[in-house]
Amino acid sequence: MVSVDHLHHDDCTHEHHDAKAIFAEQGIRCTKPRVLIYEALCSTKSHPTAEELHQIVKDQDAGISLATIYNTLELLVDHGLARRIANRGQGSGASRYDADQAPHLHLVLNDGRVIDAPTNLSKKLTDAIPHEVLQQLAQHAGVDALKIEIVEDTAAV
Repeated sequence: MVSVDHLHHDDCTHEHHDAKAIFAEQGIRCTKPRVLIYEALCSTKSHPTAEELHQIVKDQDAGISLATIYNTLELLVDHGLARRIANRGQGSGASRYDADQAPHLHLVLNDGRVIDAPTNLSKKLTDAIPHEVLQQLAQHAGVDALKIEIVEDTAAV
C-alpha cells in the first residue's frame, strides 16, 4: 500500500526542531514528557506505534505511561505536528506516527512496517497527478489535507 500525504505544515523535520518553541507557537503547554515524546518521534524514521514509542521514551523516563504517550500523540496530531498512519498491514492494526510534515509517500509493508519512499520517487508520483484532480478530490472530501492511498494486494498476485 502506498499513501501520499499532502499537508501544509513544515514545523518539524527529522533533521531540525525546537520542541519548546514549536509548542509555544502552537499554544501547547510544554511539559517534560511531551517534549521527550515529540523529540523521540522527530528523531526516528521508523514510524513507530504508540507502544514502540513508549519503549523508546521509557529508556529516558522510566515513569512515563503508555496513556501519556497516547494522549501526547493525539495532541500532536490535533495540532498538525504529527500524522497518524492507519495501518492495514497483516502484522499489526496499530496506527503508526510520523512527525515529518513534508509531503512524502509512505509505503505500508505487508508485515505492518511503514517506510518513507525516496523523495525523488515521491515527487514523481505526486507530480503525475494533475493539480486540478487533487483540488477536485479535496473539494469533494471537504478537507485541506488530502491523503491518497494506492492499495495493491501482493498476496493475491
